[in-house]
Amino acid sequence: MKNRPKITFALTALILASSQVAPAAVFAFKTDNAGTNDGPPTDDGANYQQLWANPVNWTLVSGEDDGLNGFPDGEDTFTMDRTALANNSTRLTNEGVTIGTVAGITGTGTGNQDVVFKHGGNNTIVDLTLLASAEPFHIREERDRSLTISGVISGTGDLLLSRSGGFSDGVDEDELITITGDEPNTITGAIQLWNASGEQPSYWVADKVGAFGQSSVLTIFGNPGAAGVASLQFTLNTSGGEGAIDDDATSLFIGAQGVLNMDAGVNEVIGVGKLFTDLEGTGTYTEVEPGTYNNSVEWIIGEGTVTVGASSSSFAITEIAYALDDAQNPTVTLTWNSIPDRVYVVKYSTDLIDWGSDLDDGVVGDAGESTTRTFNLSDIPELDDETKVFFRIEE
Repeated sequence: MKNRPKITFALTALILASSQVAPAAVFAFKTDNAGTNDGPPTDDGANYQQLWANPVNWTLVSGEDDGLNGFPDGEDTFTMDRTALANNSTRLTNEGVTIGTVAGITGTGTGNQDVVFKHGGNNTIVDLTLLASAEPFHIREERDRSLTISGVISGTGDLLLSRSGGFSDGVDEDELITITGDEPNTITGAIQLWNASGEQPSYWVADKVGAFGQSSVLTIFGNPGAAGVASLQFTLNTSGGEGAIDDDATSLFIGAQGVLNMDAGVNEVIGVGKLFTDLEGTGTYTEVEPGTYNNSVEWIIGEGTVTVGASSSSFAITEIAYALDDAQNPTVTLTWNSIPDRVYVVKYSTDLIDWGSDLDDGVVGDAGESTTRTFNLSDIPELDDETKVFFRIEE
């Protein structure tokens, strides 16, 4: 008998270690220890400040406290409902403590400095949810620091973002409130950007498409006089789609000392009858007529433009011309409604289903109301044997 080879079977046990991560904490801001609850507000809240970093001002509702410090920060979120208070002069403030990031705030507004970021370092709110209330949810940023809202601003309530107070060395353009992130905001309530001081300029930045959601009204205003400028910057990240401001949903009011700072290459579109100015702060706003405006008007600075009157619904290819060039190569010339300096992608399809192919993904809109480009179809081998081709323009 032949010797059989010894066969060894090796059993390997795969042990999967599973770990459960506790959800971040949800806190509730306490109102039962507010400074007073009698009569109308008598001050701006300075006498009855509730300190963010003091655990006595918070109730842990659920989850695990990120940082185990007794107050919301990091991945924590909190709710803030002060409607039960007759006197809304109390306010929540960081008072020199750098909170850093808080993952979410859900609040009802009192209009009287609901949250004040004061002293300390720069801070970030990720998601901000505004519940319906009689007054706007008021976030005030003061001193030589900045605030970023990096997630989604949502809800039917109103929002007031103000800057004011105690700037030690004047205000630099990097001391600002920035609205940024990867997803468009969905807020439908009114938004106000207010230079509450008037003694220094104040700065806000729109840094994403949909920065102001479907807000019914967006107002930017400072105070009459040379120092009370309220500046709203539009970066290139607002280009595309509806831009920072919804063409159809939002009315823009530029009040006393308000100015739009348009980065080069940006053209923000405002719907017909939805842009008004009152730069002297008289209380009477004047409608801006349809047209494209640049820094030749006093309410725009920077190299970009603002167009009043071109809604997204008018965007379409208006003319297609097919021809042969001098070398008998097939060409197509497309003309479409456009906004100056906006960037367009020209796509093609052979079946009206797959639109994954581009003729050009970087066409910059011409001056005026339309753009025309000619494309040599012989440069696209995939079309050699095709008898039909369809075209589409996207922003």
